[in-house]
Amino acid sequence: MDLIVQPATALSGEIELPSSKLHTQLASALAILAGGKSTVESPLRVKDTNVMLKAAEIMGATVKRTQEKWTIWGLGGKPKPAQNFIDAKNSGTALSLLTSIAVLAPTPTVLNGDVQLRSRSMLGLLMGLRYLGADVHSTKPDDSPPFVVFGGGLRGGRVQLSEVEARYLPAVLLPAPYAKKEVELSFGRGKQPFQLESITELMKKARVRVTARKGKISVPTQPYRALNYKVPRELAGAAPFIAAAALTDSRLKLRGVKRVFDRDAAFLQAMKSFGVRLHISGRHVDVEGRQKLRATRLDLSWGPELLPMMAVLACAARGRTLIQNAVEARKMKSDRISAIAHELHRMGARVLERHDGLLIQGPCELKGCGVDGHDDYAVVAALVVAGLLADGKTTIKNGADALGTAYSHFVSTFHGLGADIGYAH
Repeated sequence: MDLIVQPATALSGEIELPSSKLHTQLASALAILAGGKSTVESPLRVKDTNVMLKAAEIMGATVKRTQEKWTIWGLGGKPKPAQNFIDAKNSGTALSLLTSIAVLAPTPTVLNGDVQLRSRSMLGLLMGLRYLGADVHSTKPDDSPPFVVFGGGLRGGRVQLSEVEARYLPAVLLPAPYAKKEVELSFGRGKQPFQLESITELMKKARVRVTARKGKISVPTQPYRALNYKVPRELAGAAPFIAAAALTDSRLKLRGVKRVFDRDAAFLQAMKSFGVRLHISGRHVDVEGRQKLRATRLDLSWGPELLPMMAVLACAARGRTLIQNAVEARKMKSDRISAIAHELHRMGARVLERHDGLLIQGPCELKGCGVDGHDDYAVVAALVVAGLLADGKTTIKNGADALGTAYSHFVSTFHGLGADIGYAH
């Protein structure tokens, strides 16, 4: 279903920050491996997270779901798949986590996904698990899915991860407590891998004594205990609403800020580099509109999935913005670098595609037109914001369907703020 976006001069209101998709998936995966009854409160209920619940049942776990809470009776580190095939649909995170769970199964498991996911090389995941003794392989020369996991458990031991493998740290760490030997992962003395804080905090809540120090993390052979976990709300997940409010004559309040994780801290720094002012007070974030953005040099190694939205901000910024170190964006739900560059160019942006990012000369006068969302929620969300800023109507091909993989009530939330976004078949 196509989306039709009309220009907006002002947005106003209050919204609740969305629950974190990553933390919903991580908590669900850990609950599958834990022993006993675990609860995941305030989960983000979207296609990418529902994949985890379906897989949990295939793995042998029992699942009860309500609007407010998911309850998972876990497997104590001993998956017993009812079938030898698991479909991760369109979620790379789900695929990586489910692959690591399947390592502990006694029998072989095949893991696959949709056409987009089957085009994504994931050598770092495969190598990280192999270093720990997992018998896991791609069926294709480019190390993309389908994957065959022969099971039998993990050896464990000391492993040095490269930067590429460290990107899959949550999946590599997830089965570590069930390895035959204590796991010690080293990842150099450079930047701490993003998502490290998220996965280690969850492991500790499940009573595993993780020891993290600079460049190294140790995990004892100690089973997960059942956990009760409330999924945190995420500022970066509200990026489309924050960007739209900052660039129109708006007043927006976002509720639900309890703690700023590493990814949100990086997101706030990126906003600051563009000159976007966000006022954090207590558990609220206030955004006032008509902000004058400045060009910046943006390292997106921490969050390549946000490249399309950052590109739209760059279109409104005065000067030349360089977005770099985001080559991973080419291997997500679409080639996000190429996709957003092509569609923003159609709308009148001065954008140059680079191997690992974009070069954008702003400010750009965007024109509404027909664009393609490339079946990618991040591209569609960015084009919605671009459409709100553009002169004239913007039609986004198949935009509504793609949003459902990561956003809950995206269009209705914008409606509540006064945006004119509609549907067309």
